[in-house]
Amino acid sequence: MRNAAWHRPVSDLHVEEITTAEGLVALAPEWTGLWQLAPGATPFQAPSWLLPWWRHFGQGELLGLCALEGDRLAGLLPLYLYDEPPLRKLLPVGIGNSDWLDALCLPGRERAVAGALLAAIAGRAERFDVCDLQPLPPQSPLLEAAAAGLADERIALEPCPVLRLAGAGEALEASLPTPRRRQLRYYRRRAETAGRLQFETAGPASLSELLDAFCALHAARWARRGLPGVLAEEAVRAFHAQAAPALLEQGILRLHALRLDERIVAVLYGLLAKGRFHFYLSGFDPDLGGLGVGTLVIRHAMEQAAREGAREFDFLRGRESYKYRWGASDRPSYGRRLRPRG
Repeated sequence: MRNAAWHRPVSDLHVEEITTAEGLVALAPEWTGLWQLAPGATPFQAPSWLLPWWRHFGQGELLGLCALEGDRLAGLLPLYLYDEPPLRKLLPVGIGNSDWLDALCLPGRERAVAGALLAAIAGRAERFDVCDLQPLPPQSPLLEAAAAGLADERIALEPCPVLRLAGAGEALEASLPTPRRRQLRYYRRRAETAGRLQFETAGPASLSELLDAFCALHAARWARRGLPGVLAEEAVRAFHAQAAPALLEQGILRLHALRLDERIVAVLYGLLAKGRFHFYLSGFDPDLGGLGVGTLVIRHAMEQAAREGAREFDFLRGRESYKYRWGASDRPSYGRRLRPRG
């Protein structure tokens, strides 16, 4: 819960600050409740993702903006002030390795809450040179709300290819492009001749093993290209080691693995919430690329997501060609850049 100083007997919408990590942690129960209510919220806005992010990547001064309606949390936009000479930047917590960051708003109050949050940013204009709100989904209330007193620029960012899931089983198979269906059958036959295939999804007992395998396979794949991969830094691995158990406990994490004769040869790190599956990262044994183990684990993730009621499989940012071979179509993402006038 918020500390006692937050409890004010007012009924209008107003914005207050959280400036410490301890304050954000204390807010987590109300934050989770608001996240659960917001139909468009993504896993990247949940405290189980953003609290570990701030712990391992946070720099500068925390500025969590909380919109309160009376004593109720009606909106949340976790930001931080970062001095990167020559600019003082105001940025969303989670920026860089998160997708679909946005304000959390109470359903039915999106416009009012977004307006109050942007007014709060404008009221702190002396503290920053540029505020970058990104990446925002097309329906973000932060894209439309007025930002009075600030110079305002809307920016088209890299799109996110998204595949509509027609259903599980034969319905999913029929919805995939014909070349992809043929390739899947070919890979399946080849992989089955190499050994016994077994898919599994991480639970509390297997999470550590599958997460370690995921990091190792991701690194091995990129090492073949002479590159470190995005999990090379210790802070990144520590972030996932903390976030994964919290995401699993909340029912969001889907860590799917493919074993070949008991050996883990491919792992997909995904997040499932509110009818959408978010394909975050994967890794597979580069020596088995010809067996298509990476493609097979993606197909398995789609099947499982569809069986759990997901309507979309979001490949997230990037126009890599393999995403379109699944039949995905671009969903735009945006940024809103605000500057103090003058």
